[in-house]
Amino acid sequence: MENSTPIDMICNLPDELLCHILSFLPTKLAFCTTLLSKRWAPLCYSLTALRFNGDTVKDADSFNRFCRFVDKLMLSPSATNQPIKTFHFILSRGYEVDRQSFDAWVEAAKHRQVEKFHLTLNDVTLSTTIFISKTLVDLKLERLKVETDNLCVDLPSLKTLHLGHVSFHNRNDFMKLLNACPILLDLVTSLSTYTRHDTHNEGDEVKSFFLSKLVRAHIYSTDIPFNLISNVEYLCIVDSPFKGIPVFQNLIHIGLWFNHFFHGWDGVVDLLKNCPKLQILFISKCCSSLSNEWKCLISVPECLSSCLRSCSIFNFDGSANYLAFAACILRNARLLKVMTIDGTVQSSNEMQKLQIIEELSSCPRMSPECKLSFALM
Repeated sequence: MENSTPIDMICNLPDELLCHILSFLPTKLAFCTTLLSKRWAPLCYSLTALRFNGDTVKDADSFNRFCRFVDKLMLSPSATNQPIKTFHFILSRGYEVDRQSFDAWVEAAKHRQVEKFHLTLNDVTLSTTIFISKTLVDLKLERLKVETDNLCVDLPSLKTLHLGHVSFHNRNDFMKLLNACPILLDLVTSLSTYTRHDTHNEGDEVKSFFLSKLVRAHIYSTDIPFNLISNVEYLCIVDSPFKGIPVFQNLIHIGLWFNHFFHGWDGVVDLLKNCPKLQILFISKCCSSLSNEWKCLISVPECLSSCLRSCSIFNFDGSANYLAFAACILRNARLLKVMTIDGTVQSSNEMQKLQIIEELSSCPRMSPECKLSFALM
């Protein structure tokens, strides 16, 4: 062993360990290790994590070589019986993959019992075969179309579902997808849309289930019934309508982003009233508001008097409504530890900033331990 080179020492490691090491490399780089030794060649067909990034190709010839490379690793007889845990594929600009080839790659990943399937394409219609899998645990889709007359879904093992800019044939297909994930823990849906709005029997279908295991949800510009996600502990809502707000019995952390429209401070308070265990509140409001002057709470949400420990208000503009809302939190949050005020006030006048700081600093606080933090520009 004293005369062994580093390459020899690595080559003497067990195949299973070598494959594990190679799985941390980009797939293309891992395949280059076949130049080191003939011993490495079959290992590349046993990789448990395959990550392909078509956005790195620079011309048509490079793209054709890229597709042949994917074919080789996904469809080669040396690879078809090797299970894989992770399949990542990115092709978001420049070139369009052959649909028949791509469907074959997806089917091969399913056949090889893939557990994590991450796919980013540019406005491509996805074969719905991926929605029937006993092994899939993590599914992330971005910039895709899901269009079929009768979507069939069976994902009994799925725990993570992320959908970014995914277009469904109709809303019922989206509901079918959620309903077929009985143990889902983590849901992200961003700008998901429907090519046809078919509301036939939609209400009964939505009412018949909810995601009982769900822990985290990030809802961005998507119309999703809140009763489906009422079991979550962490919730982020970005520019999504507040419709039929249920009681979130387990919710301890909520983030509210109002980038394009605002529900009004009363809408925020109505939501808080249905979050009895809330401990962390984050609000970022970028859009302007035409609402009337907002006055303090008529009735105090349970979470303010018994649970809330942290409140952050970003894009604070120093308006009367902002000040009134922040003051009401300070006056009623019995266990509040920190209130963070961050943003740009309407004027660059330093005197106005000092007035805001002084007004909130002098506001009575229900919690003697509450600390105020300011970052006003």
